Amino acid sequence: MRRVVVTGMGIVSSIGNNTQEVTASLREAKSGITKNDVYAEMGFRSQISGAPSLDWEEALDRKQRRFMEAGSAWNYIAMEQAIRDSGLEETEVSNVRTGIIMDSGGPSTKAIVWAADTARERGPKKVGPFVVPKAMGSTASAT
Repeated sequence: MRRVVVTGMGIVSSIGNNTQEVTASLREAKSGITKNDVYAEMGFRSQISGAPSLDWEEALDRKQRRFMEAGSAWNYIAMEQAIRDSGLEETEVSNVRTGIIMDSGGPSTKAIVWAADTARERGPKKVGPFVVPKAMGSTASAT
């Protein structure tokens, strides 16, 4: 077994948008779960959720956002934080011996529903290639 060195951390979550905020929230036993009015409007039985407060559309430029929805964008921002926190140079980041552990709750349900509705109403060719990375289950690794 090889040794592993954790050099940097990044996090965007419902209890904070960086490691300092999350640490403070954990120490204060703060919950990031709130009532979700959209879920209520849609008639969901469970109307609570936890989502980061970080405005991902403002944090990333248009070119970066083309292939992303909120979940993958928050992953990307957390990855940037981890790289910055690590202090690694670009050559060290782009190295076969460098890895990252990343996860999210799943793909964008909004993108999946939009793609299905568009394919049904206007045909599959109208969905377009930019929706695929937003809707796939492995959206975190595609980021």
